[in-house]
Amino acid sequence: MLATGLVPAAMNRTVLFVDQDCSSQDPNVQTLRDYGYQVSVARSVAEVTALVRRRWYDAALVDLRFASLGAGNLLGALRNEQAGLDVILMVTGGYRSSPEEQLRLGGYPLVTKPLKAVELQRLLPAARDASLHPPAAFDGDPSAPGFAGLVGTSEKMQRVRHLISKVAVQRHPVLILGESGTGKELVARAIHAQGPWRDEPFVPVDCGAFPPTLIESELFGYVKGAFTGANQSRQGLLAAAGKGTVFLDEIGELPIELQPRLLRALQEREIKPVGSNEHVRLEARMVAATNQDLEAAMQRGAFRKDLYFRLNVVSIKMPPLRDRKEDVPILVEHFLRRCAKESPVPAISDEIMGRLMTYAWPGNVRELENCVQRAVSLGSGPFVQIQDLPSSLLYHLSSAASSRQELSTLEALEQQAIRQALKATGGDRVRAAKLLGIGKTTIYRKLKEYGLEDLAAFHAEK
Repeated sequence: MLATGLVPAAMNRTVLFVDQDCSSQDPNVQTLRDYGYQVSVARSVAEVTALVRRRWYDAALVDLRFASLGAGNLLGALRNEQAGLDVILMVTGGYRSSPEEQLRLGGYPLVTKPLKAVELQRLLPAARDASLHPPAAFDGDPSAPGFAGLVGTSEKMQRVRHLISKVAVQRHPVLILGESGTGKELVARAIHAQGPWRDEPFVPVDCGAFPPTLIESELFGYVKGAFTGANQSRQGLLAAAGKGTVFLDEIGELPIELQPRLLRALQEREIKPVGSNEHVRLEARMVAATNQDLEAAMQRGAFRKDLYFRLNVVSIKMPPLRDRKEDVPILVEHFLRRCAKESPVPAISDEIMGRLMTYAWPGNVRELENCVQRAVSLGSGPFVQIQDLPSSLLYHLSSAASSRQELSTLEALEQQAIRQALKATGGDRVRAAKLLGIGKTTIYRKLKEYGLEDLAAFHAEK
């Protein structure tokens, strides 16, 4: 029978319970099961890693004392394996952690043991989402190759789409990480479009595009007379989003002196326009993105730790294209279909596709899209020709070909030298090795690698 205090939506949700002193019969584990959660128990970092690699969890409850002993390894393993996981630290009744310890552990929320319904209702995602939010309406299967406009069938992209489907129905901040051109804004728009607030505004803000003197008034708005030229009041972008989504692109470019104001807005859920004494309610969900290493920025004092932890409730890391090469063909076909809406397009031959698969794509998906558009624009025959590809790609291909040719030449010279040494020594492998200045184990390996063992035997019999 389901215990009282939690809504039935908790049924079939999965929780990872992490405590080195616990067992499957732990009273707190049984409490979770009584409330309808499926619970897995882990007592070590190795067990945590093994479990999160086998299945997805909606939340992880981690004993704070255990996390304090190995916080870097344990919490790092959770974040690396399942970026969208809700992590909650458990403390024994009466325990008080210092702000410094919480900050070191990532600023995760705390729950007191023994677990109580009211705290679980507040913190666990299944119960929280069902009680506070309207039901989500998703567009299709998250595992589909084109779900939410994100093209690709690789495992990495399937994980990204899975995370989007989870965070879309929640209001907490999301931090999207990845190199330029990987599609961070596309992920932000997908989070907005797949959630129940899709009809509310989506407001993108490029934090690196505004001069430091203007970005404050753009974000928070201002009242008439707040500064020279403020002839009328203006609503800021944070307020203009209403109950929708604010996408803070290139958040690492936000001036350090403005970061406390954004932090306060996120904490207090209210904003104060420039020059005003009145506060405006902040209702929008925050999604931020950056191609910078924010942890390095924190080390050099360019980004506040407290703002980082406030924004990084859930992080989604976009993989570079070089790490999901299997998605290149389907991306090419996607871009070709898009170009075909305007005019007939040439096809991509297997040879050209093979060449595209060998390229590292430093500009990621954006560079691949530009490559396809260029090939379509310049192509005149039924197939894309090698000369239709961008010069950077052609240079890479020619360099790779030269390297392969050089390698082939070196291998040919090495084989020739071994053949001559075997002939000169009558097939004696040890003497041939000394003649070549290499070890006997090396020449045995080379003979096998080049298929020259029979040749050595032939010279030895003569």
